[in-house]
Amino acid sequence: MIWLYGRHAVMAALGNSRRHVRKIFLSRTLKDLEDLKKKFARHKIEIVPLETFFNRFGHDAVHQGIALETEQLSHGPLEDLVEATSSEKAALFVMLDQVTDPHNVGAIARSAAAFGAKSLIMPKHQSAPQDSAILAKTACGGIEHVAMHTVTNLSQTLEKFKKAGYWCIGLDEKGEGPLQKAPLVGKIVLVLGAEGKGLRRLTKENCDLLSFLPTNPLFPTLNVSNAAALSFYEYARQNS
Repeated sequence: MIWLYGRHAVMAALGNSRRHVRKIFLSRTLKDLEDLKKKFARHKIEIVPLETFFNRFGHDAVHQGIALETEQLSHGPLEDLVEATSSEKAALFVMLDQVTDPHNVGAIARSAAAFGAKSLIMPKHQSAPQDSAILAKTACGGIEHVAMHTVTNLSQTLEKFKKAGYWCIGLDEKGEGPLQKAPLVGKIVLVLGAEGKGLRRLTKENCDLLSFLPTNPLFPTLNVSNAAALSFYEYARQNS
């Protein structure tokens, strides 16, 4: 079981027919408590003091007095999703190489949903936990629209994508050219690495192309979630 909190994350989860909600927690301090009780009448609701949220999520969590307990979404095997795109002219998958901050992954999931990406793919180790309430809150409902998959080996997964007709492009500050000149039309896997470390050697070697975002040379650093959003926009622009 996992917990989701914050209005956007909770409302998006309740609007997802694939979610199995166990219970909803509402703070008795909510001004619209009675309206929410009516809106969620078909679910099990518990009215609790604000301290319950602090004890469960910490004092820094922006829970907005609403949370729910639910089962982890199951998206099925990655291979099945790739196979389902075989007849599509364009499809975007996103691979994250050891991005461990749930805030960053959540923000990337939000952008990925906005630009229609099929899935976020992460290694089983050295990644943000998919059941993180912080990740879900930052995604603002994005995790209801983008599948999330973990794989044992990113390099082998890239090879499978290539055999399925995908072009794999990694973001690297020492890439061969700017991303806007990369061939992003069609079936693409965009690969982003952790801040500071970037892409690992084997991940780079298994990309078809390495590209960079043309930033100010005096201050070239971008947060990985910002870099992801810019990359998704460029993909959408080239496929429009």
